[in-house]
Amino acid sequence: MTQIRGRMSTSNASAFFSLAALVLVIAASFAAGYLARPPVVPGAGSLAVMRVGTFNIHGGTDEYFTASLDRIANTIFQSGANVVMLQEAEAGRITSFGVDQPLWLARRLGMDRRFFPTVEGLRGLAVLSNVPIAYDDGVLLDGISEQTGLQRVQILPEPDHVIEVYNTWLSYLTEPTGDLTLADQEQDQQRQLNQIFQIIADQHPNGVLGRTILGGTFNNVPDSPLLEQLTSVGFVDPFAGYPIELSATLVRSGVPRARLDYILLRNLTPAEGVGVIDTPASDHRMVVVGVLVE
Repeated sequence: MTQIRGRMSTSNASAFFSLAALVLVIAASFAAGYLARPPVVPGAGSLAVMRVGTFNIHGGTDEYFTASLDRIANTIFQSGANVVMLQEAEAGRITSFGVDQPLWLARRLGMDRRFFPTVEGLRGLAVLSNVPIAYDDGVLLDGISEQTGLQRVQILPEPDHVIEVYNTWLSYLTEPTGDLTLADQEQDQQRQLNQIFQIIADQHPNGVLGRTILGGTFNNVPDSPLLEQLTSVGFVDPFAGYPIELSATLVRSGVPRARLDYILLRNLTPAEGVGVIDTPASDHRMVVVGVLVE
């Protein structure tokens, strides 16, 4: 074809079919893009009480490592939570069948989502919300065990009404193994908590902390020195004084029940609707707190 000096003849019919094929390809591309678009999050509308939850979803499995993402979605739906902090969420790991769990849950529940990876970009923290999200970021925390971090999401329950949500997961306290003692693990948690305090202080250089929610899996009990530090700086625990029968969040066979998951409030008033949802979808139970939107 390149060596022919004259023009190659084409029929009008061939040109017409080529143009029609091009139009068809373009139309199919637009249709595929439209059908694959994320669903529009309808939003919760005007809220007098916003329900906030925290849920360690254990990589989308129950206590026995059976896939339970569908049950997790049902639990969140039944809780009526407007904002949910997730820990141990996975986004494409082979062990979770390549599923982006925060995205799957968000689409299933009609919520927006933000994911902050802490382990290999595929495991970390996430926030689901049907309240508009204005901004999000995160910072990795130091540790001697699994990498973790602090996720920040700013939500707008009303225009010009910002609430900052901090979501975290602290290192485990386990039976001493090798050279790693219980004291080493407690120091590791303390180091991470000190980092959290410093990160929050750096993000509020004027020293004024506004409406703030700090939640997640702290892997320590309410009367520990670690949790007492949080309440001593002004965070309110809506579950303070609750018996362990009503507040336990870690429920595993053969292990005493314990409360390891928390929602702490600063410059916010808890409302009715405080509770722990008893579900076997994970080895942790979901915590829900009502918050007055003022």
